[in-house]
Amino acid sequence: MRVTQEADYAIRICLILDKIGDKTGAAQIADIACITPKIALKVLRKLSEAGFVRSYKGAQGGYELARDGNELRVLEIVELIDGPVRISKCLDCGHECSRNPCKTDCKMHIAFGVINEKLIENLGLITVRMLHDENVSSKDIADIINN
Repeated sequence: MRVTQEADYAIRICLILDKIGDKTGAAQIADIACITPKIALKVLRKLSEAGFVRSYKGAQGGYELARDGNELRVLEIVELIDGPVRISKCLDCGHECSRNPCKTDCKMHIAFGVINEKLIENLGLITVRMLHDENVSSKDIADIINN
């Protein structure tokens, strides 16, 4: 499983909006995120439709985070853009396995399932605020995940 570039951009945009804490124009967001304005607008539209970001039209318009950065989880952003987190297609309900039709007897399916659950759990522990808060170190994040 790989987080797509678009999901990475969405995470960056949410970090920027949480850090700024005020309405910010798409061009400024794009500049800070090091992405094109066109891509920023595409991602902002998805974030807005999902209720993660508020958009304001007009000369004084812009975007702001609609949810508290301490509550918005990286998992939610990744799933919004990339869909459900799955490290293997064998974990999808409708997938027919050519190796073992009975998934409950398949050691690989069981192992992938446990790993996938841990990945989802860990992504759910990380908030947008943690990723830019100067009082939260990389070690702190690792400790949160490892506990």
